[in-house]
Amino acid sequence: MNPFWHLIKKEYRMSRMSFLTISAIILIAGLWLMYSNRQHLGIVIAPASLLVILALFYPAIFMLNSVSKELKNTPHLWLQCPQSAWVLLSAKLIPAITHAIFFLILAGGAAYMALFFSLWPIHSNSITTEQAALIITELGIYAGLAIVGSSLYLAAWGTLMAVASATVRNWLGRFRWLAGLAVLLVATWGVGWLHNSWLYTQVTKWGRFDLMPMSLKGIASDHSFAGFEIYTGEIVAVFLVTLAVFALAAWLIDNKVEV
Repeated sequence: MNPFWHLIKKEYRMSRMSFLTISAIILIAGLWLMYSNRQHLGIVIAPASLLVILALFYPAIFMLNSVSKELKNTPHLWLQCPQSAWVLLSAKLIPAITHAIFFLILAGGAAYMALFFSLWPIHSNSITTEQAALIITELGIYAGLAIVGSSLYLAAWGTLMAVASATVRNWLGRFRWLAGLAVLLVATWGVGWLHNSWLYTQVTKWGRFDLMPMSLKGIASDHSFAGFEIYTGEIVAVFLVTLAVFALAAWLIDNKVEV
């Protein structure tokens, strides 16, 4: 456990400056928007949306950039490390996901700020501020879980792009980026084609349940909103693909990547 913990602390130290820089820029921009639009704090939704998008793609970009640098600049340190590639990749992934969760927390804080400090009038036939807060909390938790899961999935593909490029470095030389491009095409076009196929429907469309947020039940009673349709099979499929892609990247590092 100690070596793994030391690896995690190393990754935190290496990524701390870029993370703090991004956070500071977004925080300053958000505070400036709040100060400039004190009468309409709903403008805070703009940086909140940016934070959500950043949380979704940050782990993938982090893994692609960090793993690429490790395998390009210090491959001998990685390939001769007593820990397996799976452990090394996990040590990088944990800070990336932690940063993404922090961005989501900031986005949630911006949403609450827009709700409680906005000067928009609340009409008598509207929902109350307390009801809106409950809706934001519950939907925010569901959305946060979905975003974290999606960011893990994207991070797996970002990792494989970096590892694939390093694997063919001695064969393709400066054209090794073609391997990363091939992985990107598989992750986008290939997975998209599979998602729309008959086989995918047969394999994943099981375990259906309708997720109806408790905070919306009273409000949606007069409307036709029936909740969110979710299939357990799709969740399992995404989890297995994420695990398989990470496992493939780790196997390539342990067996195919050369110094």
